[in-house]
Formats: sequence, C-alpha cells, structure tokens
Amino acid sequence: MDLEREKQLLRRRLLGWGLACEKIQKDLDIGRDLRIEMGANGLDFAQVDTTHFNKDQEDNLGQSLSIALTTALGSDIFNTQFGFDGINALAEETNPIMIRERIRIAIIQLLQKDPRVRRIVDIKLEDGRLDIPIPGSRELNVRVVFEVISGEQASINLGKVIANV
Repeated sequence: MDLEREKQLLRRRLLGWGLACEKIQKDLDIGRDLRIEMGANGLDFAQVDTTHFNKDQEDNLGQSLSIALTTALGSDIFNTQFGFDGINALAEETNPIMIRERIRIAIIQLLQKDPRVRRIVDIKLEDGRLDIPIPGSRELNVRVVFEVISGEQASINLGKVIANV
C-alpha cells in the first residue's frame, strides 16, 4: 500500500466520515439537506470524509463544524450540548466590543468540545470598522484556523455574521 493511501485511511479513521449535506439556499445558511447520489447499487446517500482534507472539496470535519457554528446552542433536542452560543451574544449584547469577544469565546468553546481539534491557531473577526457602517447593524467576517489531531491545519470561513447593535 502506498504512503498517500495510508495517510488517507489514517485521516479517515481519526477525523471520521458522515453523510454529505448541502445548503438549502446557496447564499444563506438557513438549513441543510442530505445529498443523494447515484451509486453502484442505485440511489444512495452521499458521504463526506477527510480523504481530501484541506483541498477544494468539503471534508467531514469542516462540514460538522460549519453546522455546529450555525446551530444555536441547545436547539438540538437530541444533544443539548451541541451548537454555538454566539447567537446569544448577538441577541443580548449592545456593545460591539462585547459582541466580538463573546462570539470569539463561543467559537473557542465549540472547537474545544470537538475531540478532532488539537489546538486553535487563530480566530479572525473582521468587522469592517474602516467601512461605512450600515445603520442598525454590524457585520463580522469570521475565519477560524486550527490544528487537527492528525497534525494538519484546517480553516473554516463562516462568511458574514450580522449583528444588530
């Protein structure tokens, strides 16, 4: 067995696999559907794993964390510890600095709960302070870089999170 294939198998064992999901609406993350594809035995659920880690294709860890970061903490009735507490920061805080810091802490807490994340390298919350602000709202471009248990670095770009202030 060649070295690259061994790395792929180890990566899949360490980082897992799951059912592939796709956004219901491409430009908004308002929900996800399971993806179905044609397999050798007919239609089947598409799978996503980590054999293409850090490439253009979405991987299982990235998909899992993206879903967790766009799900309100406690809203999953089967796992009330799942989700992102940053939504409370957006709803409860009025000070933009406090919103940023509570979102940063919520991201750190979420990543620390995932056993596949070894350490957090960087969290960037770009809020466009130099841009002309939209009255009554604030946008944060959220990007997270972390190291996984297989030793590789990964990143997730959540795009823009809008906070009313």
